[in-house]
Amino acid sequence: MRHLKLLLRTVLSLAMSAVFVWLSLRHTDVRAVGRAMAEADATRIAAYVAMLLVMHLLRTVRWGLLLKPLGRVSFKRLNSASAVGWMLLMLLPLRLGEFARPLLIARPPAGGGPPLRRSGALASIVVERIVDGIAIGVLGIVSLRMLGHSASGRYVEFAKTASVLVAAGFLALCVALVLAVLFHDRALVLTERLLRPISPRIASRASSMLDAFIGAVHLGSGWRLVWFFALTALYWSMTAAAMGILAPAFGFIGLTPLMLAVILTIQVVGVMVPAGPGMVGTMQFFTQAGLSLFDPAGFSAHGAAFANTVWLLQFVEQVALGLTFLIAGHVSLKGLLATSPVEDEAVAPASS
Repeated sequence: MRHLKLLLRTVLSLAMSAVFVWLSLRHTDVRAVGRAMAEADATRIAAYVAMLLVMHLLRTVRWGLLLKPLGRVSFKRLNSASAVGWMLLMLLPLRLGEFARPLLIARPPAGGGPPLRRSGALASIVVERIVDGIAIGVLGIVSLRMLGHSASGRYVEFAKTASVLVAAGFLALCVALVLAVLFHDRALVLTERLLRPISPRIASRASSMLDAFIGAVHLGSGWRLVWFFALTALYWSMTAAAMGILAPAFGFIGLTPLMLAVILTIQVVGVMVPAGPGMVGTMQFFTQAGLSLFDPAGFSAHGAAFANTVWLLQFVEQVALGLTFLIAGHVSLKGLLATSPVEDEAVAPASS
């Protein structure tokens, strides 16, 4: 049954990717897309790759700030788990690779020492995702508001609606998480009551897992908190700026920071759609959809070439970094996804 579910999910993800690849290329000569990619300015491509490496370091350091309350983590260990985790996010369908980073960082360090709590590592990913979701949603709302009628095309309303929904959705998750932390015991009781009619065993296990998770949530305070939000702003600013550096290589000139912010927002919202490995299809289509708000050539061969180059360089960079640490022996994937990030910490309380 488990293998059948995995097969069905994989087929569904590949079908989703196929649909978006078709939407991206349906009015485009694929050979022209290939020529545009081959003729792109190599200097701008190299600059984009260099910025991807800097963004990887920013993202890794920022994650390390969330992990500090759990214990000491060396940068080598942090960087290895980050690189391999993001590689698996690229390679596994339906964003199943989201669990890789907390599972990898929670393993005992190679040089000895206590492992990190899995629930705490998972909590750091949840906090990271909530903050990023709110940031992207607010960025889209503000940028579209400031641009006014500069954005046009069939995807304008989608961009506005998606920005509001993403900001509201992640803000609701943030409020729910804060309330769960503040009213820890009541959250556990509520979970128990809701699930007990379905199954007492499931209710007890879910309550124990939630207890471990809530107890591990920690954003930090003081300068650590300031640095976390500063790195978040810097990371997303660099992501938009990197696209601005790459875009002229495909003939898209004059994209302002606000326009790039909107393109980034639509791209990020799009890759939230569960699709095939590497977010193939969704990244290309939604990048072009964002680009088409400011340039009618967004869905032309050059627009597709730009979107596919963004996707390809990100994919290659993340897989190459992950493979480097795997080959160096810094990380092992053996038994990685055998258990859930909080399962081992919930078994004891649930059984008792």
